[in-house]
Amino acid sequence: MKLYGTKTSPYARIIRIVIFEKKLNDQIEFIWTKTRVPDDPMYTINPSGRVPFLLLDDGTGIEDTPVLVQFLDNLKKPRIFVHGLEYFDFQYLQIEAKARSLLDGASVWIREIRRPSNEQSPTILQHEQNRAIRLTSYFDKIVSDPLLNGSINLAQLYLFAALDLERRIQAFSWRRGNANLTTWYERMESQPSVKASWQPYSS
Repeated sequence: MKLYGTKTSPYARIIRIVIFEKKLNDQIEFIWTKTRVPDDPMYTINPSGRVPFLLLDDGTGIEDTPVLVQFLDNLKKPRIFVHGLEYFDFQYLQIEAKARSLLDGASVWIREIRRPSNEQSPTILQHEQNRAIRLTSYFDKIVSDPLLNGSINLAQLYLFAALDLERRIQAFSWRRGNANLTTWYERMESQPSVKASWQPYSS
């Protein structure tokens, strides 16, 4: 199997963490690519051009972060990414949704920053910065919740990947005033699967 992704994609980072967590790295080749370029060869593999994308040995493939997580989790027992799946856990699903909102919003923020300055929208930039401030403050208050500290789950990975984008967004100074969240992030950062998934942001 081959995992296509970019070194700058937080979603690819999540999938790499899952691969190392499940000890599947000897079965999957990592292929770095670039997106949103004319005649992207990815289009011949995946018509949507989205990454991360897992190309299976039979030529078919899988995209979308939660789908990829479940597929990879099912490749090797025991399954560990089962929060909110084996039974309805409203509290967990709410935390996961907010963590995903932080990550999705920060990703929009980055895309806007990377546009030429004359094409950037000050409204979008301010909106996403304000969203990030609200959500990081929210998570600082609840980060002691067992759901964010127990066995690894997708909510934790969404939150970690979002916070890690401070490396790419100069204005994303989420550590200020969020001591609890900073401690949580540093603990997550030290996990073996998280450390193994690290890549420098070269572009």
